[in-house]
This record gives sequence, C-alpha cells and structure tokens, in this order.
Amino acid sequence: MKKAVYAMCLPVALLAAPSALLAQQNNVVKSITVKGTVEFTDPKSSSNIIWLLKDNFSGKPVVVDSCLLAKDNTFTFKIKQDHQGIYTVDALHWDRATFWSDADVKMDLRGYDTSFYKIKIPHYNYVEGSYDNNFINLMTLNGELNYRRMIDEYNMEYYAKKATDTTWYGYMKNTKKYNPMREDFNIREEVLTRSYADRPVLVYALRGMAGTEAGARYDKAMQLLDKLIARYPWLSEAKQLKQTIITNKAQAMKLKTGQPMPTVKYPDANGALAGLEKYKGKYLLVDFWASWCGPCRQAIPKVKELYDEYKAKGFEVVSISIDTDKNAWKKAMKEEAMPWDQLLSDNKDKTMEQFQFSGIPTLYLVDTEGKIMERFTGYSDDAEAKIKESISKGTKAKASQPASVPMTGF
Repeated sequence: MKKAVYAMCLPVALLAAPSALLAQQNNVVKSITVKGTVEFTDPKSSSNIIWLLKDNFSGKPVVVDSCLLAKDNTFTFKIKQDHQGIYTVDALHWDRATFWSDADVKMDLRGYDTSFYKIKIPHYNYVEGSYDNNFINLMTLNGELNYRRMIDEYNMEYYAKKATDTTWYGYMKNTKKYNPMREDFNIREEVLTRSYADRPVLVYALRGMAGTEAGARYDKAMQLLDKLIARYPWLSEAKQLKQTIITNKAQAMKLKTGQPMPTVKYPDANGALAGLEKYKGKYLLVDFWASWCGPCRQAIPKVKELYDEYKAKGFEVVSISIDTDKNAWKKAMKEEAMPWDQLLSDNKDKTMEQFQFSGIPTLYLVDTEGKIMERFTGYSDDAEAKIKESISKGTKAKASQPASVPMTGF
C-alpha cells in the first residue's frame, strides 16, 4: 500500500540579520539556559525523563544531560560550552526540538502521543531563541511540511485509484504540477541556505544537502562546508561533518547498482544468526523496517501479494528490523504474519550506516548473482513495477564502476 502525508508548503519570509549579529562571527557564548514545558506525559510511566543531546555530526547525537520533568511539567537545562552548536531536547522519547546554542532558548512541547494509533513522525516545535536558531526552525518546518505533503499525495493517489470514477486519478497522473513536491522543498531550502550562507548554523543544513552521490548539489554543499571551516575555526562539528560525508560516500559506492550485496548476519526470532548467502540463485528483496513504522507496515500486504505471485519464479523476501524493542518486533511479526525470513539488527546505527539509509522502509532488490539491482526508499507502484519487470525478464544488475574497497557478495 502506498502512504503519504503532507500539507501545503507555504512561502517563508526571512528578516535580514542585524548587522551586529553578523559582526559577532567569533563571539562564542559560553553558557545558556534551556527552558521548556511538556503538555502531555506518559500515563504508563511514573517518571517522565527529558534528555538533552548534542549533535557531533559523526552519525549519532550524544546524550549530555537528562532530568525528570517537574510536577508543573517544566524542565530546565544549563549548557556550558566552549563553542555553540546544535542540541536536541528529547521529551519522553516521543517529542523533540532542535536548537542552536548561541542564546537562551524556550520551547513548549506536546510530549506523549495521545492519539489512539501511535506513529513515529517528524516533529516540528518552534523554539524561541536567536536569529541563527530561526534557521533550524525554518528548516525543520520545511521538512515537516514536505513529509505531510508526501503522505497526502500518496493517500490521494491510492484512494483515487480505488474509485470507480477514474476522473480524479486521471487528472492526478496526467496534469503537470506547478511545482512537484521535491522541487517545492528544494526551492525553500535554497532560499534558506542562501540567507544564512555565512552563518555557522548552516552546518545543520549541510548534513542533508551533501548526499552520497557526486554532482553539483554535493559539490556545492562541500564548498559551503569548506567555507564554514575556514571562517569558523572553532566549529569542530563542520570538520567532523566533512569526514562523515566522505566516509558515507565511500560506503555508498559499495552499494551502487552492480555491486555485491554486503555479507551480513543477524539473529532470527530464535536468536540464531542467519545471513543472505542461501538466496543466491534467486531474486531477493531485502526490506529494512520496524514495528513502529506505519509506512513499513502499510507496505507489507503489497509485498505479500508480490511474494505470492512470484515465489514460484524464484523470488524471495527477507525483512530486517531495526527495532530496539525485541518484544515489539515479535508482536509485529505475529500480527503481520509475513511468510518469509525475519531478522533483527543487533546494532541499528551500524546497520543504517552500512546500508546508507535514514528512513524506512528502505528496500534493496538483489539479482540471482547476489548483486544490487535497485534501491527503493518506500514501497510504491513504481518500485513494484520494476521488481516485477526484473523477475519476469530475468534481468541482471547492470555493471557499475568497481568500488574502491574489495567486497565479498553472498
């Protein structure tokens, strides 16, 4: 099944930065106060914990402090630092807000998800802070609205296809949009990055801009990163981000079309290690998912249909969960009753880094020789059509440039 959320993206107006702020390029705020409120707490927990994390741009934020939510649902942190950077407040592992630490900040978080059906989705919380902090506010809002529009468009297409009157579906498929979803997102991102091009907080955006594929966008992001490093020598996060990007690009080269699928072994439901080598000679769809991922679970019925249709033709599926709660994983497996092998990553962060994904479901189609044919972010009609075509035609992965590091396929 396809999924999608999304609300209309609205233009953002940017105020010019006061010249005094721009002049203080090397002023480092040594201490700030973080204050906030949480509206809803977890009714099943006797203690509601708030975490403070710092992003060091190596791939995973580090917890630097924590506290119990006060009886009046408030919290306070004091940050002492040798230079400003990017921090995130994590409320109960349900809500969060990210900010730039060059001034005191305030935030009001919703906290616990009170909906009947709970789902992990991007969060947008406005954080009161500095001019530079507003860059994160606006970037976060842009991403949130893009996600919601994606879901809306997916759902509209799904239900339009089910309708007996095909007028609306035909309009959706054949009418050129003024700005396609991704283009809309990029236009707003471009305005924001140009407006803050000389500010250290730009490092927040460069994580997403510098993808692993070579090209103009990647080159531009790396150039902006080099400028930040030269202009703000104290911004160690920029240096770390550059190294992380270079490392990720090298890993991504190992996952290009035609490269062997990395050899991995993960525990199954009984705790026994299992790999992918037994599928050589068959087409294999490797599905990275989690029990809490709504889009992942929406896709399962469609993958089941695909599996039933093509299993006799040499098609297999393996699901690899990145759940950190083993019981939740087992519960979801029982509910979904997937008739193929189920594995659980024993190190979520390492798995996401090795297979270069930040969102799920992410799926890899592997040919009969154990080589990567396609990578899909989300399960869509286009992804399904490509899988069916590959199996029906007996297609093999196209050769690509060899990776710089030797690898072993399965």
